[in-house]
Order: sequence, then C-alpha cells, then structure tokens
Amino acid sequence: MTPFWVALAVGVLLTGLAVPLLRRASMIDRPNHRSSHDVPVPRGGGVAVVLAVLVGVALDGGSDAWAVVVPALLLAAVGLTDDLRSLSARLRLTAQLVVAVGLCAWVAATQSVTGAALPLLLVIGVVGVVGFVNAFNFMDGINGISALHAAVSGGWFAWLGHDRDLPVLLLLGLVVAGGALGFLPWNALGRVFLGDVGSYGIGALLAGTAITAWALDVPVVLAVAPLLVYLADTSSVMLRRARAGEPLFEAHRQHAYQRLVQQGWPHLGAAAWSAAVSVAVVLVLAGLYPDHAVVAVLLAVALLAAYLATPRLVEARHREGVSVS
Repeated sequence: MTPFWVALAVGVLLTGLAVPLLRRASMIDRPNHRSSHDVPVPRGGGVAVVLAVLVGVALDGGSDAWAVVVPALLLAAVGLTDDLRSLSARLRLTAQLVVAVGLCAWVAATQSVTGAALPLLLVIGVVGVVGFVNAFNFMDGINGISALHAAVSGGWFAWLGHDRDLPVLLLLGLVVAGGALGFLPWNALGRVFLGDVGSYGIGALLAGTAITAWALDVPVVLAVAPLLVYLADTSSVMLRRARAGEPLFEAHRQHAYQRLVQQGWPHLGAAAWSAAVSVAVVLVLAGLYPDHAVVAVLLAVALLAAYLATPRLVEARHREGVSVS
C-alpha cells in the first residue's frame, strides 16, 4: 500500500502548491455559456496528479509501469502546452496518435505480446488510448467527477492486480487512485480544475493500464470495466450530435452529468452518481464474469442505460411536480 500513500500525500501537497502558481501564470478557466461553473477557477491542477503517479512509481521501482507512465507524462506535457497556449485540434490529435503508438508498442514489448495478438493490440490500443483520452477530457466538466472516476478505476486495477498476481496492475492502480484522491479535496471545493494536463495525463494512464491488463490476458470486458461510464456517456452524446448534424467536437452541455446539474443536482451529487454506477458495473462484472458472462454483461449494460436515462427521469419527475403544484 506504500505507493498509494506516497501518491496520496504528493497529490495533496502539490495540488495545494499549484493553486497560487496557476493563478500567477494566468491559467484560469473563465465561465461561459457552455460551462457548468460561474466563477473563474485555476486550471492545470492535474499536473499534481501526474507527478504524484510519477513519484509513486519511481519510489516503488516498478519497471513495467514505465511503459504506461512515460507516455502519459508526454501526453500531460501536450495538455499543459494546450492549457498555456491553446494548440490546434490537428496538432493535439497528431500528438495523441504518436504517443498512443509509442505506449502500445512499449506495453507490447514489455509484456512480450507477439504473433497475431500484436497487430490487434496495436490497432485497438491506439484507437482506445486516443478515444479515451478525449472522452476523459469531455467528461471533466464538474467538480469531483474525474477525480472520483480515476480513484474508482485505480481501485479496480489495483484489485485486479492483487487478485491475479499482476504487480504492474497493482502498482498502477494504487498510484492513480492515490494521486486522484489527493487532488479530490481541492477540486471538490472548486479551488482548481484538472485542465488538459490532467485529463490527457490521467486519461492516458487509465487507458494504458487497461491495455496492459489486456496484454496480460485479463479479459477485455474486465480490463475496460471502470472506463465504461465515461465511454458510454461520451459515445451517446456523439451519436446524438451526429444525428442532429451538430459538430462532434464543439463544446456543449449535453453529457448526462451536465444535464443533471442543469436539473439542479449539485456537482458532487452528479459526480458521486457517476462514480457509484462505475462501482456497480465493476462489482457486477467482478462477481459474475466469466461464470455467468451473459448475465454479467446484460446487467452492466442495464446499469449504463440507467445512468444515461437518469437526466430524462429527473426532468420528467420535475415536470410532474410542476404540473401538480
């Protein structure tokens, strides 16, 4: 558990130190009609989480973990540059693709993936890293949501590593969970946001850990289990916007968690609901897969559908209350 406590302590300390520095550097998120906040808040605090992970892994000496951590640091650097000077979408995507290729190739080499599995891991892995990094970025829109998501995901990977005797998963899970929980108190109070440095870095850490799990023969449904809420929310919004002919990558307020906030839920309430569904999904899959694989997958899909339907249910209930009154 030592890597967890190291990452937690470093995350708390560095986030507190980062807040005044980010203000001095004018790295400030200012409210607009698409944001869920109404006061200016420093962004870029995610650098503390990424550095907490770095310190935790370095002190532990887990060599296999570097295949995920180093590429995540590179993507965090891209995110930090974007926070400072706003990179073009093409440049961001190019950087994400290059780093994703490097991450997947490094994981494949470290875990001795060969034969037909190698091109499969490279292709699906690169798409998965780029896709999830952007999904994580899209979903990081209210206080607490991404720190909780990372903590739940890290906890799941740590449990997988412990249960299956896979030290690299245990280490990565512990340091990600610790760093995220160290950042959470500051973010939950609205003192600082992750910024692109955090969403890119943590997104890459989680995607890279999932790919590492897959490379170590963890069933893919278990490897991606904690990421499913973010993937489902982002995918559903993109499908809806595609059908409506709206730009897919333009900022908006259509995610399930954003709509809950618009219905009057507090930020931490919507964030906790997202995390609770993630916990429910991983518990269902942990308990039923693979012995009852079909039932496990169907229950997980039902939980995700319930999460996506929550804003409509809340809105309908609100309308009923208004009509009755």
